[in-house]
Amino acid sequence: MSRADVFRRDLTSVYRSRTGTAVSAIVALATVVAVGLFALASDVALLGGVGGLAAIASLLALVFLGNPKQIAGVVVGFTVLAVVATLALSEPQSVGGRPDMELAIVAVGSALSVLLPLVCLVGSYAALVGERETGSVRFLLGLPNSRDEAYVGKYLSRSAVVVVPLVVCLVLTGVIVALTFENGSLLGMVGLTMLSIPYALLFVGIGLTASAYADTSNRSVAVVIAAFTVLRAGWPALQFLLMSGVEDPYPKPEWYFWVGRLNPINAYVKLTTLFADVGYHPVITTPADSISTVATSHWFAAVVLLGWTVLTPLAGLVYFRNRDLL
Repeated sequence: MSRADVFRRDLTSVYRSRTGTAVSAIVALATVVAVGLFALASDVALLGGVGGLAAIASLLALVFLGNPKQIAGVVVGFTVLAVVATLALSEPQSVGGRPDMELAIVAVGSALSVLLPLVCLVGSYAALVGERETGSVRFLLGLPNSRDEAYVGKYLSRSAVVVVPLVVCLVLTGVIVALTFENGSLLGMVGLTMLSIPYALLFVGIGLTASAYADTSNRSVAVVIAAFTVLRAGWPALQFLLMSGVEDPYPKPEWYFWVGRLNPINAYVKLTTLFADVGYHPVITTPADSISTVATSHWFAAVVLLGWTVLTPLAGLVYFRNRDLL
């Protein structure tokens, strides 16, 4: 069994277990929320209500429908409904009332910086440890394929589960932005989509590495929660603690940005500003004019994000090669 066989087998298993449809639903609902933000172009209450009702209906369908195909169909249906409703109600002729393109980039990029890690970790934390708990790991490793091929097949499968709905939903979002925002640019949203793919793959890698390390699903869940908490809250807390010993914290010293910008979440948010020329971003600290360091540049953020994206799944692969799984 080659990595392609592992990929196909795992992809089928993911969608039979509802994990794939759940991931697609969360990403689609994020698009609905984004569409609700785009409703700021005209009637906030009306279009916000459309997005909220679509989200609630999709969640109810996810709970009560047992067939993954039906769930996927309902999610796609509500997403399309939200897009059509926004286009119909956004009053594109009222140019003066449209929000700027920068708002879309900041809103969508900030939302994805929090949501996307959770979606990817949900979609990947059980990829390997689930095989051990059901005993099917003997089948997975008993056929003529190496551990490397099994690991890579799992990585490609879980990546496809997240990346495909992500690209589809962001392309739909880009169409809305291009049609309803002032200076709306489909290319800008395409750029945001391209940045979001390595960001998603990074957290798929973290989930798969946790799955290779853990002996049970509960332990794997604990590991991914710990990893997300460290990156999202622990890292800023460390910066805060280090700053507590500084007599005059403003403006922030240069070392503060070296510490903070090594965080892949900050690196992703920084890169999203390539498509929105914003002086102040609500998610990351803006350096003072007197601070001029490599750490705050876009290319440094790109190196940090790509480094995490490549090294994280490789760490899991090295561990998976040598551990006792039977």
